[in-house]
Amino acid sequence: MARAVVALDPGLPYSERPGLKGRPMPLTITDRARLRSLTHHTRHHAEQLLSEVDAPMRVTSTRRTPLRNRQVGGSPTSYHLRGRAVDFAGDRTTLVRAAGLAWALRLGPGCTGPEEVLLERLGQPGQHLHVAW
Repeated sequence: MARAVVALDPGLPYSERPGLKGRPMPLTITDRARLRSLTHHTRHHAEQLLSEVDAPMRVTSTRRTPLRNRQVGGSPTSYHLRGRAVDFAGDRTTLVRAAGLAWALRLGPGCTGPEEVLLERLGQPGQHLHVAW
């Protein structure tokens, strides 16, 4: 199956890029604080994904310390340890749609997209979308 590529205007600041419906990114104060811990590239991808989904979705995990990573059962080589992964929570439909968008979104012509896109625990407590760039 071919993946669609959505190219973004590199001259437009990420905070001003509209979502699919032409609205600004719906980031909460908590989401913004969590995203600050990420690498520059990963933060921009996460912001764009939140904007494009155009449905309620929260950032639940970003950069982790080795201790926190062990506490949550994370992989010893987790992208979270390097600030390159984000976990998002939302309803099942939103998370499935966001997973498809994560594969398609590109920040520019040289962007290769995500390393991992995982839908975890769908239909169970703690369901989330994990994306690493």
